[in-house]
Amino acid sequence: MRAGRTTPNGGVYIAMGHLGPENMRKQFKGMVERCADCGFDLAGGLVEVVPTAHYMMGGLEFRPDGRTALPGLFAAGEDTGGVHGANRLGGNGVANSTVFGAIAGDTMAEWVKREGAWLEPDTQALEAARARAMHPVGRPAGDLERVREALYGVMWEDVGILRDAAGLARGRGKLAELAHELRGIGVAGGDLRYNLTWHDWLNLESLIFVSGAICAAAEARTDSRGAHFREDFPETGDLATSAFSRVIAHPSGFDVSFAPVTFNRVKPGRTLITA
Repeated sequence: MRAGRTTPNGGVYIAMGHLGPENMRKQFKGMVERCADCGFDLAGGLVEVVPTAHYMMGGLEFRPDGRTALPGLFAAGEDTGGVHGANRLGGNGVANSTVFGAIAGDTMAEWVKREGAWLEPDTQALEAARARAMHPVGRPAGDLERVREALYGVMWEDVGILRDAAGLARGRGKLAELAHELRGIGVAGGDLRYNLTWHDWLNLESLIFVSGAICAAAEARTDSRGAHFREDFPETGDLATSAFSRVIAHPSGFDVSFAPVTFNRVKPGRTLITA
């Protein structure tokens, strides 16, 4: 694709017919039907495909019972990181949400009984959050869609499937420019409950913020493993000394550190399956 050897829509073709059309329809019924809905014959023809980010292994750091570093905040499912390691097995996303959602719910109930208490709101934090959310209201309008498309381009071209130091540095700079540009775009006032442009502005601000965290973590990790690949650092490194990335935001950027992976169930190279 980089060399320009692409399908008409910029992708590549996948062909599954050699596995037998009838076998494909039986073994991959749902996918065959989804492709057919889009006008493609997965069972016996050609289907245009492109690489994409299927699942982000990162997320909020949490304990096995759903607790986080912030007292009273619990998390589970795709908002959290650490459950799937460096890459996720197909189908485990739903299991993640179901299992840890139930655990977090039980933990919340116990927490409310034992530790929960009515606390006075942090008025400074509330006012800061309100000021951030209201920043664009009443300012001159701008082209939010152009910023959104530019963000997509940055994350695909510079921070996407194939990464290197030069591209990530370029992406970091572009993300800073987009964040600055967004701050200059306003939305109309009025009843904000139904102001979808305001909602889009807030969502886009979050997208740029999370993109910055992804870029910072990718720059700091000078190896390749799982869903993360650095063209300039293609080697995986020693599995036994694996570490996960921890990203902490502060007013001037992101701090990235690493913590060792604890293999408390299965050691690298071993298995729970007995003969």
